[in-house]
Amino acid sequence: MRMTRMSLLALLGSAAAMLGLLAVLISPTRPSPGLSNDQTLRVLLSYRLGASDFESQHVFPSLELTPLNEPLSLKSGPDAQHLSLALSALPQRPLRFTVQNGSIVAAVDGQVYPLGSVVLLQAVLPETAGIIRYRITSTTRGTPPANPEYPGRLWLRAFNTGLLMVNEVGMEEYLKRVVPSEMPPFFHPQALAAQAVAARTYAYSRMAAGPENNFWKQFGADVDDSVSEQLYNATPTHPATDAAIAASRGQILTYGGQPIQAYFFSTSPGSTAPLEEVWPDRNPQPYLKAQAQASPVPGAIQGEAAALAFFKNWNRQGYYDGESSLFRWKVSLSRGELEAILSKTLPAIAKASPEFVETPEGALSPNTPDFKLGTLQKLIVQGRTLGGFVTGLEVQTSSGRYLVRRESNIRSLIRPTKALTGGPDIGLERSNGTQSLNFPTLPSAAFALEEERDGNGGLQRVTFWGGGYGHGVGMSQFGANYLGKMGRSYPQILTHFYPGSSLTSLPSIPALNVPR
Repeated sequence: MRMTRMSLLALLGSAAAMLGLLAVLISPTRPSPGLSNDQTLRVLLSYRLGASDFESQHVFPSLELTPLNEPLSLKSGPDAQHLSLALSALPQRPLRFTVQNGSIVAAVDGQVYPLGSVVLLQAVLPETAGIIRYRITSTTRGTPPANPEYPGRLWLRAFNTGLLMVNEVGMEEYLKRVVPSEMPPFFHPQALAAQAVAARTYAYSRMAAGPENNFWKQFGADVDDSVSEQLYNATPTHPATDAAIAASRGQILTYGGQPIQAYFFSTSPGSTAPLEEVWPDRNPQPYLKAQAQASPVPGAIQGEAAALAFFKNWNRQGYYDGESSLFRWKVSLSRGELEAILSKTLPAIAKASPEFVETPEGALSPNTPDFKLGTLQKLIVQGRTLGGFVTGLEVQTSSGRYLVRRESNIRSLIRPTKALTGGPDIGLERSNGTQSLNFPTLPSAAFALEEERDGNGGLQRVTFWGGGYGHGVGMSQFGANYLGKMGRSYPQILTHFYPGSSLTSLPSIPALNVPR
């Protein structure tokens, strides 16, 4: 849910032209139903969560799995509309899938079975569909690492020399593996129920989105299983989150009779942020506005001096997100470290999101082979929400000025990790006194800058004083936990974070045109 469709397209590059065929090859034809409790959605699974490009993350070089509890049937064919039974397998018998010459090959019990380019795995008997599980032994999840298990049905598709795998799963089973992956099960039960409703709403909105607004539809999926959408099956199911899902069963948030865009994130610095200011390529929504997350309500941040004072104040009292260790944070980088980081991140962002990187004085674009960063002279905040989120950051160097916009780009521009500097570990100090080494990006775009200069005025070091974790739009999870502890019910929590929305039971939702 956190990575943009545009950045994924850029990562995929020239391969994107081939992928329009996948929706035809992997997606069965089915009607466009109204939303209901028993609807299924499709999740594109990851081979390696957090990998830097599409193929490294989603393409399985080979796939090894074991059916659990019940026997499975395996159907195969050239596409999803023309499948026939190929074989059946007993539980606890491992299967291995590879791709040879564009077709899938299965190996089980010493026998090899040539198949088509699409394979469907499901329970032999419809009445056991809710019991069967598939343990994937060719990838791991969680800490300590473990082989994940999936319910429902699995769709396999030959892709280059590997496989794409899509899990077709009932909505409530999907949520049982999303909610504990996105929110700690020890959070307040009302916060967990609010998270369940937000996650269910988000999933339905992605199902309803057309291919032009949903990157994953070309792969026969509604979402993927990473933080690009909602983290799925990274943490085992838990009784507390199961109970929260059951308590809110079938409930979603609507506005004007349609599912809202139920964004959520970890920690606010004292306010959430307006959708259109964080992501300027998206239309404003009346239920995704800035909401204060403190009592008494902090005043609007006016100017950079006020922003610096705000973020240097680590007093948690009165702030809904104060229990989060990333309520406040800071990281300090030397000019040399910043130059090493920016010389890599600025060209990458200019290539992936050229519309959000400006060269105000006509300097050489970072998206050119001859680009040289030069000497860093200054970082300047060129836009900020009233709650503190930076919306534009200018990089001044001896080679020119470069203005970077959009929350995800600003966070990715300053990546405090030795992987980019080649030097010693870089520490990010949290408000609880702990330190994280080599944080992959800035925790949020809510920060202020403090410079150190030498006697000649040359930049020596920049300290980023910041607050919060995540994009800042919608529901703050630590804030929801606080409100639950303060006696708010999950409908009240949702009303607080998504004002103007309505809590709606699915049977009363009108039919949507859901392109499949």
